Amino acid sequence: MAEIIELKNVSYNYQNNTPFEQAALKNVSLKIDKNDFIAIIGHTGSGKSTLVQLINGLILPTQGEIKVLKQKINKDTKQKELYNLRKKVGIVFQFAESQLFAETVLEDTAFGPLNFGLNKDEAIQKAKEALKKVNISEELYQKSPFELSGGQMRRVAIAGIIAINPEILIVDEPTIGLDPKGRYEMMHLFKELNDSGVTIILVTHSMEDTAKYANKVIVMENGQVLKEVKTKDLFKDDNFLLSHQLALPKVTSFYQKLRALDPSKYEDKVILTVDELAKEIALKNGGSKNE
Repeated sequence: MAEIIELKNVSYNYQNNTPFEQAALKNVSLKIDKNDFIAIIGHTGSGKSTLVQLINGLILPTQGEIKVLKQKINKDTKQKELYNLRKKVGIVFQFAESQLFAETVLEDTAFGPLNFGLNKDEAIQKAKEALKKVNISEELYQKSPFELSGGQMRRVAIAGIIAINPEILIVDEPTIGLDPKGRYEMMHLFKELNDSGVTIILVTHSMEDTAKYANKVIVMENGQVLKEVKTKDLFKDDNFLLSHQLALPKVTSFYQKLRALDPSKYEDKVILTVDELAKEIALKNGGSKNE
């Protein structure tokens, strides 16, 4: 798989060269492949949000080098050099609805494509396609985004990023505050985008979302990468999780308890999703693998 992002010995200090200097990232090196669905996990203050802002070029490294889609970023990179990168790397912040600003839903969603050079008709078409993907109905297109529900506002904000057709989509805690239905719809959308070829970088505290959607996980602590590992391999390592106060997904924990009750019946394996759990239980109770 081709590498799409690479960090080499990257550090970032807030308020650099002042008495208030604080290291947010420390000598981070990692690689992300094209079409990965990466989860970045770690406790508050571990450096997750700083890392994704560096990948998007919103901030520049204090030292080291980042390569994103062949674009090199270091402490001397000029903002005008990052224009083309911004068309290819979209970022959705926590509470994305705070990014809304236009008079109508359609205008807000079309802003990105217009800003990156499409004419008005092309931008409107891209906006409509994106709004359809996030399940915003046509009857809402001419409404003010601020008249919508919180969940609808967030979907409109995400549509504005999707409308630029990014090759990489960074989402920072996108499901905070959503009900279970909204959470499922949001994560299912990111999965569909990933299936269509978009590389997804998910910053999250949710072990459930990590287990269900990510193929790889980056674990951060105190501004450093502790692990860069396949998802199943992370949740095999009980000692690592325990020592870093990281919980197992509920489904994985349930299967472990089930196995403890009858180790002769249930194999020592990592179960990450409800579907995997259901198939395993069915198989061990007289069903088939396809049930």
